[in-house]
Amino acid sequence: MDLQDALVDVWEFPTGRGFRALAPIKRGEVYLKVPFEMCWSAEKARQSYKELNELKGLASPDEDVMALHLLLERFKGDAGWNAEHIRSLPRSFDMLPHWSEAELGELEEPDLANTAKRLAAQVRADYSAVARAAENIGENWLEAHGIDFESFFWAKSVLWSRCVDFSSELLASAGLSVVGKEHCRLLVPGFDMANHDHRLVGTGRTHTILEDGNVALVASVDYEKGEEVRIFYEKADNNRLLLWYGFVVEENPFDAAHIRLPVDPKAGPRLEKLGAVMDTWHGKVLAQCRMTLAEPLPEAAILAAAFCQNLIPPESQEPLTARQELEALRFLQRCLPKAEEPGPLPPPSNWRSYCAAVVRGFSPLIQLAFHRMVEAKMISALAAAK
Repeated sequence: MDLQDALVDVWEFPTGRGFRALAPIKRGEVYLKVPFEMCWSAEKARQSYKELNELKGLASPDEDVMALHLLLERFKGDAGWNAEHIRSLPRSFDMLPHWSEAELGELEEPDLANTAKRLAAQVRADYSAVARAAENIGENWLEAHGIDFESFFWAKSVLWSRCVDFSSELLASAGLSVVGKEHCRLLVPGFDMANHDHRLVGTGRTHTILEDGNVALVASVDYEKGEEVRIFYEKADNNRLLLWYGFVVEENPFDAAHIRLPVDPKAGPRLEKLGAVMDTWHGKVLAQCRMTLAEPLPEAAILAAAFCQNLIPPESQEPLTARQELEALRFLQRCLPKAEEPGPLPPPSNWRSYCAAVVRGFSPLIQLAFHRMVEAKMISALAAAK
């Protein structure tokens, strides 16, 4: 699509379509501006079609009218509002609610698969509510505008994967109308070409509304000419990325597993300082320690194991001796089974199988990393204990 006065264009990179820097871009520089009046919103939908104001009893009113607005404009073809943006949108999606039963089975994650099924069922329920509400507008109103369940599911998927939330304060500071809600959800033409880069976490906000009313993308790092310019979506693990966006990141730093160990409640404050989260289960206090590929054996887990095995008093603030650490590590080694190395990933050309393999491969990878770290620390503890 045409990006007027932008510092980027749309380019086919080896990893897919994205933004390419037309010249060096500095951190903090605005590289894309879109007029607010060209953005999709629930308010815009209701202003454009009075019929949408007559739909009552919708399960997700704002999202549903935005989805219907997309479909009403798509039905008009080239004569529709924002027709160029509509043409640029994907025809199909790979988010989990679109996966078949067999494809979901490849994940080997029952909870994630069930969440996807519930979300798909919710879309069907939303469409049923829309169909009932549309009966009050006129007979066959949906059919007359080319709207059925499949197209509605497509439109909802567009919104899930591409909308951006802006605070009412930000809109007000730009002199834009505020609809009485904390946030305004916008579908901004062009923004959806920007791909996610998890390495940009903590580098600053990548989208904003300028004082002149333009919605803008801002570079959070420096880019050289020809580089792909990316944004940061959110701190999302692969389960969430695949559920809502339809992609995964190999060795995602936000993927995590947890080891839970029962401890005396008095040990809680010290463990919490190390990042453990205290929980209860069937009357027991559990220290929940987060494991990532970058930190597969957190210090909190070793200390929790020592408390769990009564190697030190629960009120103790003393560091573990080498022998205590060794016993705690041996206990942890028994707690978590050692997995086999996962096989090679399918090629990305077989996208859904590739994504499923990345998701199900995290568990054995974190277990292997955990045991490697336990073994390394045991060698150090053995040497110190002599």
